[in-house]
Amino acid sequence: MNEQNDLIETGGSARSGNPNPYQARQGKKAKAKPGSLDDLTATLWKAIQRLDGHLEKLTEGDSETDTTELCKLTHALSQSASVYCRIIETGELEARLEALEQAQVIKDKAA
Repeated sequence: MNEQNDLIETGGSARSGNPNPYQARQGKKAKAKPGSLDDLTATLWKAIQRLDGHLEKLTEGDSETDTTELCKLTHALSQSASVYCRIIETGELEARLEALEQAQVIKDKAA
């Protein structure tokens, strides 16, 4: 019991061998490299395709469709599609902004 109190006081848990799991999670986050919009777009597109495939399988055939699962898949697909559209829009805006910045640099050099 005393050992458990010591773990709680130090921020650990009785189940974890790590006395400070918060710092361990922070360390893992610090090691991770930030992704790019292209990486995110590709990953999200794969997820959308899988969701679409599951939705098609669910609605095919003469069997009764599970409404709960249908609602969950439809919601996940619509949310993913919405995020995908925003990512595409952000990528296009970044490209346009970069072109404007380069044009401004060229204009400043000419002046």
